[in-house]
Amino acid sequence: MSDEGEKKPKRGRKPNLVPYVQTDMFQANMVEWPVKDDLASMEFPLFSLSTIPDTAIREYHQPGTNKRVRIIPPVIGAATVFDKDLLLFIGSQIIEGRKAGLPISNTVKFDSYDFLIGTGREPGGNAYVNILDMLRRLKGTQIETNIVTGGEEQTKGFGWIHDYTITKKTGNGKGVLEGIVQISDWMYKALLHYEVLTIDRRYFALRMPLERRLYELARKHVGNKPIWKADIVLMQQKCGSTQDLRYFRADVRKIIKRDSLPDYRMALDTSCKPHKIVFYTRNTKLLSDELVASDKAAWFETLERFKPA
Repeated sequence: MSDEGEKKPKRGRKPNLVPYVQTDMFQANMVEWPVKDDLASMEFPLFSLSTIPDTAIREYHQPGTNKRVRIIPPVIGAATVFDKDLLLFIGSQIIEGRKAGLPISNTVKFDSYDFLIGTGREPGGNAYVNILDMLRRLKGTQIETNIVTGGEEQTKGFGWIHDYTITKKTGNGKGVLEGIVQISDWMYKALLHYEVLTIDRRYFALRMPLERRLYELARKHVGNKPIWKADIVLMQQKCGSTQDLRYFRADVRKIIKRDSLPDYRMALDTSCKPHKIVFYTRNTKLLSDELVASDKAAWFETLERFKPA
C-alpha cells in the first residue's frame, strides 16, 4: 500500500519501494520524522480505550466479512492507545531511516528524551516507570486473528513487541533512559511494505482516548474527501468502545463540542436511526463546493455540529 506522500499505484502495480539494508540494530535518532500509522491498527480496534487497567478479552468481527480479531490482555492490562505512541515513534523512525538510506532493523534503540519530546510528553518525573509499563503492556498483549482459506480456518497470534531492555543512567542525576525494543515480525513487515498512512502530529495532543481513535478512523476512511458518515453503532464497534451506546453517544457529543481533531470536524445526524457520525473537512471551500454539488446543504444545516463563533 502506498504512503500518503506518494502517488497511489495503478491497480495491479506495486508501489516503488525504497531498497534497504538490514542491520542488527537501528538507532532511532532521526530528527525529522513524519508520523506514520499502520493501516491494520487504524482499521481494527487493537488498542484499549480504557484509562484504568483493562484485563477483559475483546473480540471484533469485521462487518460483511468472516474476519475476526481477538485481543487478549495480560494481568497488568491491555496495551492502550497511549501505549501505541511508542510504536508510532519507532515505526516512523524506521521508515524515515530507510528513506534516508540507513541500514534498518526490527530491533531499535531509542533515547527516552527523543520519544517523550517527539510525542508531546514531559521528560523526567516518572518517565522510567511510564515507559517500562508501556513496554510491559505492549509485550503482554496478544492479538489473535483468523484466516479462512479453502474451507479451513487458521488462527494466528502475535504480540506488538518480542523483547525490550530499558537502561536508566543515574550517574548524571537526571535519570536519562535508553531503550532497546524488538518489534513484532508482523509490524516490521507492514513498515517494510509501507502499509501506513501519515497522520497529523497534533494527534499526540489529543488527551481523550476516544478522540484519538475517531481521528484514526477519520484519517483512514475520510482521507482528503470533503465529507463521510457512518452508522454510530458500527463506529462504536470500530472504536473498540465497550460503553453502553448512550454513553458512547454522549462522549461523541463532547468531542464534537471540543472540536479538537486535526483536519476534521465531527457532527451527529439524528434524523435517522441509528444515528450517524459525520466527519467533514475543515477546508470550508472544499466542504461548501461538495454540499452544493451534492445538494446536501440543507441536510448539513440540520446536523448537531460545532459552529464557530
